[in-house]
Amino acid sequence: MKVSTSMLMAVTLLALIAPVNAGVVIESVNKHQQHSKVSIEETRARIDSGSGDDYLLMDLASGKTYTVNHLEGVVIDLESAVVTSEHITNAVKDRMMPKVELVKQGDGPIVNGYATVHYRVMINGSIHCSDEYLSPKAIENETVKRFVAAMAKGSDGADNIIMASLFGDAQMCEAAADIIDDEYALRGLPMRSVDPQGMVTHEITAITAPVAFAVETMTLPAGYELLSRAQMRERLKERAKALQQQIDALPEIDMEQVMKQQREMQQRMKESAKDLKQELKTGFE
Repeated sequence: MKVSTSMLMAVTLLALIAPVNAGVVIESVNKHQQHSKVSIEETRARIDSGSGDDYLLMDLASGKTYTVNHLEGVVIDLESAVVTSEHITNAVKDRMMPKVELVKQGDGPIVNGYATVHYRVMINGSIHCSDEYLSPKAIENETVKRFVAAMAKGSDGADNIIMASLFGDAQMCEAAADIIDDEYALRGLPMRSVDPQGMVTHEITAITAPVAFAVETMTLPAGYELLSRAQMRERLKERAKALQQQIDALPEIDMEQVMKQQREMQQRMKESAKDLKQELKTGFE
């Protein structure tokens, strides 16, 4: 029997559909006051950024991540289009990456009901990247710990290290942030992040558990088309090309004629105003 593309996509989508266990919801806000919500259960996690137009869905076991785009009616596989060999990645780190440390500063404040420990993210003991307030209690939840560990697997800092080598040290702290992700499953969930200027850049506002999720909340929509990143880029590229062709097909505007018409209109308005003033002055005689 011949297997159609639509059948294959349906199988792929249905592979993520399974009974959903009770889990945890973590809500947070960033420095732009944008709210997000992370819903986590045993095998997957969903990240809603505040927009109802899309969300991320992660398979925690495989590390695969999808974007569900309601506006386009598609699911985008976020598997990286560029694969960097482990040898190259390690060579870049060994040659370029300075020493990154979480330096304990003592007890931190209570952040939304959770006691924290204050750590400072430092590079080579001299560059202060951020202050992190970690909650050991929050990470005792095995569902949360599993999610944090899965997130750390996807962020080794290599991309930012390469960018820093090309464009300077501006990205070095971003690389450091990726590298210390590995520490959170051991030391605690980052409840609050503060930049060197004292601005809160991220804060967890609520942790709710246990939460029972509806099956459709934690699965991919079965009727959506499955695309790779490259396919989605090509679709948007073709759409932009079609729009440009429509613009190019519009009749050319004669700017000199437009300016002439504007000058004539201004002159008529001046003459009308002059006539009106004269009529008012003479009492409409």
